[in-house]
Amino acid sequence: MIQDKLEALDPKTSAYKILCHLAFKGCILKPSEIALALGENNSTVRARLAELKKQGLVDSKPDGYISMISPYDLILKIYRDLKN
Repeated sequence: MIQDKLEALDPKTSAYKILCHLAFKGCILKPSEIALALGENNSTVRARLAELKKQGLVDSKPDGYISMISPYDLILKIYRDLKN
């Protein structure tokens, strides 16, 4: 289930930061746009996006990538993480 995969993500990782950025932007972004916004290397962003896509957390479109997770889902994860 997609929620289980979200729960397994560590908030300290670049994959989590990338997913958050995509979810809160709410639009299709190119890997280079994500890298620039987060101060990450393009190669790192591309590798993490491939992992996130394999997990079903992002989807690729002709113009870039989009989150399959809503900002609400991320806020709930943060709440659960803080509660534990």
